[in-house]
Amino acid sequence: MKKWLILLVSLVLLLSACSQNKTSAGDAQSSAKIVVASKNFTEQYVLAQIMGQLLQNKTKHQVTIKEGGYAASAVLNQGMKDGDIQVFVDYTGTGYINVLKNTLKPDDTPDSVFQKTKEGYDKQFGFQWLEPLGMNNTFTLIMKEDKAKALNINSFSDLVAHSKDLVIGMDAAFYARTDGYKGLTDKYGMKFKDFKEMDISLAFSALADSKFDVLVAYATDGRIPALKLKSLKDDKGYFPPYFAAPIVPKTLIEKYPDVAQVLNQLAGKLDDKTMSELNAKVDMDKKPTAEVAKEFLTKSGLIK
Repeated sequence: MKKWLILLVSLVLLLSACSQNKTSAGDAQSSAKIVVASKNFTEQYVLAQIMGQLLQNKTKHQVTIKEGGYAASAVLNQGMKDGDIQVFVDYTGTGYINVLKNTLKPDDTPDSVFQKTKEGYDKQFGFQWLEPLGMNNTFTLIMKEDKAKALNINSFSDLVAHSKDLVIGMDAAFYARTDGYKGLTDKYGMKFKDFKEMDISLAFSALADSKFDVLVAYATDGRIPALKLKSLKDDKGYFPPYFAAPIVPKTLIEKYPDVAQVLNQLAGKLDDKTMSELNAKVDMDKKPTAEVAKEFLTKSGLIK
């Protein structure tokens, strides 16, 4: 009787051990190593932190957040192709015109640009654009308020007559873009006195010091309202919509659908004003990007 009891206990222990091993193996297979990456400017750093922290909080995946290191969309796309990164945010206008080499049509809308960009990335790269975050981070031209007021400049068209006497500043990426400097000046007939290339992190102080008169900036940059700068109106609609959305490989979503489900919780949560405020907390208040992202996620009820 004792032998049977010993055999029964041994069998139970063996089955339990097998079950535990199977569970452990299943857990290993149900998680992925995910690198969330960004381009080299404040908004991208904040968005990488927001997405990364949300995935860390709501999934079992091994998530690494990598701020910066990718200067342009082409570099991010290559990094995702190579499997070095799995999540990043890009902008519809950038994807539609600079990456897919399309031309904005008169009847294009923010929705049509998003859909065409989404379809193009799926076909060309096997990447999936998830739901837009909410903000339209288009380019804009900004000036010091007193200078704009003195010259009565409120729009891009108003700038044309004065451009021959003004110096414009921009980063190197904008100068080289398909939807960048050459297209802008051709569209409006601007002929600036000179232009200066400068990293955007230094450009605002250079504008304040009058090293140039006009700056190409991102519309959601928190320094625009914080420094009381004037954003001019793109009255001829040169720039396409630049709605931001997370991008992930389709193969990742097919294997781990929870990645898309979690990131889509951010859909519509970041309008222009909210994003501008988050950027200002980093650029003006000097708060760490990780802290700013956590505050946003907590306040939005996305994490506890």
